[in-house]
Amino acid sequence: MIMNSEILIPKLPSTCLDARISQIYINEGQEVSSGDVLFDVETDKVVLEVPTCEDGIIEKCNISLGEHVTSEQIAMLLRKRRPTDSPVAAKELPEVEYIQEKQDIDTIDRVVLEEVVGNSLFNKRGLICGVFGLVLGLVLGALGTAILIA
Repeated sequence: MIMNSEILIPKLPSTCLDARISQIYINEGQEVSSGDVLFDVETDKVVLEVPTCEDGIIEKCNISLGEHVTSEQIAMLLRKRRPTDSPVAAKELPEVEYIQEKQDIDTIDRVVLEEVVGNSLFNKRGLICGVFGLVLGLVLGALGTAILIA
């Protein structure tokens, strides 16, 4: 008889009561190999990648994107793959776009406000638009100042 293995939320630091699921990389029914990263758990200071320790198929996923979880909570059930098993079609998860504000303290103790849109922190299009907006704002600000002074 093949039993399911429980995949737990990692033990969190004593200063954290809970954490948030910031990314899920697999779906129910998906086959995984030992070492594959299943999901990310984000605290106020770190992001922890949670890998699987053995090969198998994700039988049940008890977490969702953005959900707050506690230390050692059961996140997923993994069934060891039998030679007769055929991979099950993975359930489609809807693409979720969210906006989150997060405060981190950088090396010179300034508070940096990051805006996370979608599932990536930075992308080329956003960076290009941001730089373009910054340059355009500086040029128009300088032009406006010159007009007021003259």
